[in-house]
Amino acid sequence: MSQRFMKRLLALLLVPLVVTGCASRPPNDSNGEVTLTLASSFARNHSNNEGLLMILDELEKRAPWIHIDYKGGPEVMAPNLLIEGVSGGVFDLGMLPGDYYVDQVPALYLARFTPFTPAEERENGVADIYDEIHREQLGVTYLGRAVSGMPMVVLSRNEISSLNLHGKSFRTSAATSDMVSQLHGVPVDIPGNEVYTALERNVISGATWASVGPSSLGLQDVVSYDMAPRFYESLANLVMNEKTWDALDERTRNALSDTVADMEMPVFNHYLSRTIEETGQWHEAGVRESRLNDDDAAELIRMAYKDAWDELDWDRILETSPAAAKLRDAYDVPLENGGFDRVPGGAYMADTERLLKEDAS
Repeated sequence: MSQRFMKRLLALLLVPLVVTGCASRPPNDSNGEVTLTLASSFARNHSNNEGLLMILDELEKRAPWIHIDYKGGPEVMAPNLLIEGVSGGVFDLGMLPGDYYVDQVPALYLARFTPFTPAEERENGVADIYDEIHREQLGVTYLGRAVSGMPMVVLSRNEISSLNLHGKSFRTSAATSDMVSQLHGVPVDIPGNEVYTALERNVISGATWASVGPSSLGLQDVVSYDMAPRFYESLANLVMNEKTWDALDERTRNALSDTVADMEMPVFNHYLSRTIEETGQWHEAGVRESRLNDDDAAELIRMAYKDAWDELDWDRILETSPAAAKLRDAYDVPLENGGFDRVPGGAYMADTERLLKEDAS
């Protein structure tokens, strides 16, 4: 990371954490300055905040009249309540995964299936569909992706040589529990900060995780394998209270929307790079890649993107989010060449490295 980026990170993390409501005050003052409050669903030093900080760093350069008052992470509002905090005006801005509010908006179950990069989602209108869904159901504006380019990976104490986890327990998230079940494993709901101990004591056999983050918990010391191929996208969204958005002047709205849009691919590539870096750290620590054979690998991708897709509760999704029909049409593309290109961040490390090199060239 650049020195400027690290300074920005340090400055942001040192902001006092004081929660104040924002719905009762206008965001613009008489001098044209704009102050917006922001909360994240992740702890201050979490790697998932890095993309957010990249966006804020660029916003500061482009729009110095916009001041972001960072309030904190889970210590100021529980992550599963943050979307309501933004919708209700406790915070102007929030950064959180869609998985954290699928109960309110079942259409967000679809996000992990995206075959597109953030730039492609803007080009083909998918980003506009997400904005429509967020406005209609939550009263918030969807600004874009603050985390992307991180596929999900299965970490295991034992080698995975087939599509059968043999009834072993794996810590999962909402995004991966169905996949573990399809692989004949047992999904277990364990808080992230307890996973190391559960693996160390052999309470669970493994864990599913985004490809960036396990090292921060030391998981490379208590697992022996990372499964390939990887699948799905680990995503987080930057959203804004709709009333606050509507109260902003056009210059400020354009600065916010343009900055987020322009930074989505740098953020995507940042997490591609971090994926490569972290996987290298695992392997240096002795973790080995548990690579499925070609047939099983293609079947895993089919299970993730066809079977799991078909088994979604479409009646509930479409009833609560009619615009999800447009997402379904956009995401429902054929699996070609084994389906490995379906994973935006790369099903294999070679794919991730290639994607990063293509962008650099």
